[in-house]
Amino acid sequence: MSLGITAAGETLWLLPEGAVWWPGARTLFAADLHLGKGAAFRARGQAVPAGSSARTLARLEALVAAHGAARLVVLGDFWHGADGLTPALLADVRAFARRVSTVLVPGNHDRRLQAPELPLQVAGPAWPLGPLTAAHEPPPPGTPGFTLAGHWHPAVSLGSRAGDRLRRPCFVRYPHALVLPAFGGLTGALTLRPADLARDGAEVAVLGEGRVHWLPLPRKRLRSAH
Repeated sequence: MSLGITAAGETLWLLPEGAVWWPGARTLFAADLHLGKGAAFRARGQAVPAGSSARTLARLEALVAAHGAARLVVLGDFWHGADGLTPALLADVRAFARRVSTVLVPGNHDRRLQAPELPLQVAGPAWPLGPLTAAHEPPPPGTPGFTLAGHWHPAVSLGSRAGDRLRRPCFVRYPHALVLPAFGGLTGALTLRPADLARDGAEVAVLGEGRVHWLPLPRKRLRSAH
């Protein structure tokens, strides 16, 4: 089950797969794919299973098809590193981008390498999309407008009454920005403290099994940004 929010007068849907659907512009957003990360680790002799990047692309394409998206916007870190740019991955991405209209807003990993020319549109570091802005790094508090970003790989630690702990990826929504979880299959995560999020005026939507749900924080939550 998805969660709807209102931002800059637009309705955005937070999807349980960790992406965002903007029906008004038929646009799907995802962040931090880190394609080729497994291959980069294997190139250094580390035993990492193959196939993660292909599964990431397949999950994205399935979401595009399910929502009838006309465009996919990747909010940075499409690639992981030069060691992961294998011929097989480049062929997969080339075929994917021919089927799915894809815009890349470059992230810090993308800016560190020279990827071969592919049928992808590359946008600026802060790309205006009508009332919204697509970026990789979240902007500082008080930035005008509303920005969709990645970079942090946000997650929160959840506890049960029995004392168990579980870390789950999440969306973090501020008055001026929405930070998406990492979409890639081999990405790490930055665990955020609920007290810090509450202090900064954030809301947290946690990814569960097939649903997204708000995480109660020690403050009154506001769900609209205009």
